[in-house]
Amino acid sequence: MKIKALSFTAVCLAGVLLTSSVVNFVNAKEIAIYRWVDENNIVHFSQNLPKGDEYREFSTISSYKALSKAERKLIAEEDSAEQKVMDQEQKQDDVIAQNKATYQKNCKAARLNIKMLNSLNEIHINEEKSDGTIGSRPLTAPEKSEKMALSKNHENLYCNK
Repeated sequence: MKIKALSFTAVCLAGVLLTSSVVNFVNAKEIAIYRWVDENNIVHFSQNLPKGDEYREFSTISSYKALSKAERKLIAEEDSAEQKVMDQEQKQDDVIAQNKATYQKNCKAARLNIKMLNSLNEIHINEEKSDGTIGSRPLTAPEKSEKMALSKNHENLYCNK
């Protein structure tokens, strides 16, 4: 009977101590401790916020999370730099998408030119005459083959991307 009473008492005492420790643990987490070095190179610790900017803030639970104002500023600058990089990458993605659309349009135009140059015997072009008027004339055979070569180069350039 004594063993049961002692066991019950030990369990209750452990429960009270554990509850007390948890309450203290929770309260301790809320306490901030500041560390700074003064002009005489003396290290100070306090729960009161120091006047200058060069200090470190510690938590009684996790000191690895403590950052000085200067470190916080540096992290904010790094975040800003990361955002700028992400914005630049987005701009590059937008340019690539625009270029892709332009390439598709130019590919379609090059293939249409090749089809027309192959299927029509006589192709007329409009050009400005010496008197300032615009007139139409047929392409010569060398001009037609030059236009065909140019269109094939455009096809190779724009359609194989």
